[in-house]
Amino acid sequence: MNYRFAGILLVPVLLCTGCSAVPGVPGKTANRMAGSFTAEVTVTNADCESRAALTRYGTDAWSVCFTEPAALDGVQLDFLDGEVKASYKGLEFSVPQSAQALRTEFAELMEVVDSYAPESELDTDAKDDYLVCEGELEVGGYTLTLAQDGTPVSFALPSYGLVITFDSFDDSAGAAATEPTTIPKTYPVTDLPTETTTPAQ
Repeated sequence: MNYRFAGILLVPVLLCTGCSAVPGVPGKTANRMAGSFTAEVTVTNADCESRAALTRYGTDAWSVCFTEPAALDGVQLDFLDGEVKASYKGLEFSVPQSAQALRTEFAELMEVVDSYAPESELDTDAKDDYLVCEGELEVGGYTLTLAQDGTPVSFALPSYGLVITFDSFDDSAGAAATEPTTIPKTYPVTDLPTETTTPAQ
């Protein structure tokens, strides 16, 4: 009888212990993306893979400078107050066709991060060794995956076949450069500018 009674008491203990280890338990983590930050990102979508340096200056103030593929190397997109301008080696021009899809995909990430910015902590669910924030955009559901300390790991938008993976994330003071204040006049070109040499007179 004593062994049977002890076994009955042990069952609830084991059940409670098991519940505490089940993935998906909600919790909170620090919002490491509330202020300015920089990160190296890899963008994988249905069409291609790209790499870029991503900088957040503040709400609705971002920049993306591409390093890969070669066709976009050196192209920078500046997002400010709902406007986007592209530049290449100091020359401003219309966003090239090859970057239009990436512009839209980055805009979705920025919308999510800016929406979380007022919160010092994020409500998350546990998934494997990571924390996740999930929600809905006009284009469909998204998943923002974080490390245990709140560092962003990836942003997924299945409707676009999109995954943006973060690397070298830095939110230390002064990590981001000075915020742009204006959107310069752009020039209506559809692809990257080509350098020309002025003939000698």
